[in-house]
Amino acid sequence: MQDEDVLFRSIQGIAFVSVTPLIAITASLWFTPDKIAYSLAHLAQIYFSVLLFFLFGNVWSFRSFDNYKLKRDLTLVALIPFFSAIFGALLTIFINPIYGISYLLLSTYLTRHIRLINSVISLFDESYKDLFNKISIILCICLMLIFTYWMNPYTYPIEIYN
Repeated sequence: MQDEDVLFRSIQGIAFVSVTPLIAITASLWFTPDKIAYSLAHLAQIYFSVLLFFLFGNVWSFRSFDNYKLKRDLTLVALIPFFSAIFGALLTIFINPIYGISYLLLSTYLTRHIRLINSVISLFDESYKDLFNKISIILCICLMLIFTYWMNPYTYPIEIYN
């Protein structure tokens, strides 16, 4: 077994294990009473923001490369999840969770199409690109489920913010 294989498998394992609680919380929204589900929906958004801060820290730590252009690009890429988490939290706190989750969903989906991020990702092996795509899809699905919970027309949980 090659060292790169072991490194990729460990990164893949960390990525999937770190996303698993978000999947569990998101799925449990639909099977719990509304009073508990409100808290779980907020907990899911907080956990998603923690994942974004963790991503920020990891990308920020990659800046130790000697290449100045790569260091500048990594700084810009690292700031995207940081500001996305903060702005999503501010929208949730000051307006309502629908705006915060919508912003996080859009930023998660659209950041995959930013040329700067694609140029940094292109430096990695194809298996890392696939892992990035899989995790992005899982996160978008979780955010869509949280958004759908808040917009549920039968229970209409967002009414507590009106």
